[in-house]
Amino acid sequence: MTFVSALSARLLQAAAFPDTIIARTIPERGLLEWTSGVLQIVVLLLGIGVLIATILLIVSIRAGVRRFNETVDRLATETKPLLSNATAIVGDAREVVSMLRTDVERVTGAAEALSEQLLDAADRTARRVDDVNAVLDVLQDELEDTALSAVSAIRGVRVGASDLTAGLSHPRPRRSPAPVDVGDDED
Repeated sequence: MTFVSALSARLLQAAAFPDTIIARTIPERGLLEWTSGVLQIVVLLLGIGVLIATILLIVSIRAGVRRFNETVDRLATETKPLLSNATAIVGDAREVVSMLRTDVERVTGAAEALSEQLLDAADRTARRVDDVNAVLDVLQDELEDTALSAVSAIRGVRVGASDLTAGLSHPRPRRSPAPVDVGDDED
């Protein structure tokens, strides 16, 4: 049973028994008296008016639902190309994300390998720097020893030079050359 037929059956039932409608709507205060048929006709006309209003309401609701369905269908047909484009874009985006994920994994692997190589190179460099520092320490010790030896040698030379200069400053008696005899000829 549809909604319209159920509503019309209810209205006809109410029109057939107007006293129940009046009893529900107007309390017993003596305002209305039940007359033979006038009140029943008024109630029947009111029921018919309600029925007509209900039918018009249902017709307008159906027209609204039909327009709504047409709008939904129109939007569905108009958005199908957009939906297919969006689906293609989503597929492309998924492919790009997959490629980026692969590239990130490759870069991460390369970065890890490079960082290990850099750490190894840094360790080797640090060991070489330690070796060079050890050699430099030995050279510095040798240079200090050589410098001390050179300083002592220079002091010795200075002492010897000062003694030499001291001896030169006091004139020594000159030896005269030995006389040569020119007159004695031994032949």
